[in-house]
Amino acid sequence: MIQAPDEMPLAVDMDGTLILTDMSRVSARRVFLRQPWMILSTIFLELTGRRAKWKKQLARKLKFDPDELVYHEAFVDWLTGEKARGRTIILATASDQTLAEIIAAHVGLFDDVMGSDGITNLRGLRKAEALTARFGKKEFGYAGNSKHDIPVWEHCGQVIVVNAESGLLDKVGDSADLVFE
Repeated sequence: MIQAPDEMPLAVDMDGTLILTDMSRVSARRVFLRQPWMILSTIFLELTGRRAKWKKQLARKLKFDPDELVYHEAFVDWLTGEKARGRTIILATASDQTLAEIIAAHVGLFDDVMGSDGITNLRGLRKAEALTARFGKKEFGYAGNSKHDIPVWEHCGQVIVVNAESGLLDKVGDSADLVFE
């Protein structure tokens, strides 16, 4: 039995969606300022396709207060209402799991957290596969903001676009069920 979209578990992207920044950039900026020697190893890992590994390394070094981040307030308010109705909400991000758990605990709305783990970078098709394996094809909603979210939207039952990057709404078209500017 297919659930109505507003009854499906909802997976929420973090960078650019829940928060109005990218934790990889925050991590790199803050860690490189204190430990510039890490720049070369990060570039090497990126060039050799090991993005999840450098995210993990930077996450281990990063010190931050999640209260300092800028959150998409209108979207967080909507999520609060969804949670109050009993909807299951999962933070599903390409950011490292460690950082995602800190932010999820701060926000206080998430039933679970799925993030990059040092081996798998949970972005695009990999995120779509992980969510589909967990909930089933078309059996979850997904809120995202970038072209990397298109593969996830192709597998979900509710498309929510939040803080869309330039040109994204043209690509998503009429498939968007909800849009938050």
